[in-house]
Amino acid sequence: MLSLIKNWKGTFEVNGKAYESFEQIPGNLALKGDWHIKLLPKQNNANLSRNTNVQTVGSKEVRITVKKYMTKKASPEFDFMAKWNNNEPMPLRTMTGTIEKQTPGMYYMKLHGDIWAEKITTCMCCGRRLTNPVSQYFGIGPECGGHEYVNPFDSEEELKEAVAEYKKKLVNTTWEGWCIKSAIVSMEDVE
Repeated sequence: MLSLIKNWKGTFEVNGKAYESFEQIPGNLALKGDWHIKLLPKQNNANLSRNTNVQTVGSKEVRITVKKYMTKKASPEFDFMAKWNNNEPMPLRTMTGTIEKQTPGMYYMKLHGDIWAEKITTCMCCGRRLTNPVSQYFGIGPECGGHEYVNPFDSEEELKEAVAEYKKKLVNTTWEGWCIKSAIVSMEDVE
């Protein structure tokens, strides 16, 4: 009987508990009496059932960059945001925060905006490369940020003060919801 579930490509339940792989079954379970096994196909973006193996994750801080579709509202072709996040997409493609829990295919995250370096070379909103020094200070390009390529301040110090104020506002840009693991382009621990 174990050989049947050993090669199963989806999830399965043994005596009412969900497992994602054969290796997850505790060794002492084999010593118990009757087994009730339910084979489940691989999950897609359908709603999680109560039996899905949702794991709580530690609270370490991470910085993620996601694919552009995670910043879009639901559409007929991609309804993930409507099903999982009340149609509230991520406000930025690059954000910092914590992974609260996870399933085999998703993370539930609490995120906020953050500029972690003095200059950033990729727009946090659209992901395009930033070449202009003013855009690099803000971490957002002229189209996404609605600013000009020229330094609007009289000195470099005034520009840095404005960027510091902008960073304070950016930290207050928050998002909480489910993120598809395959939508994450990069993830790194924040020191």
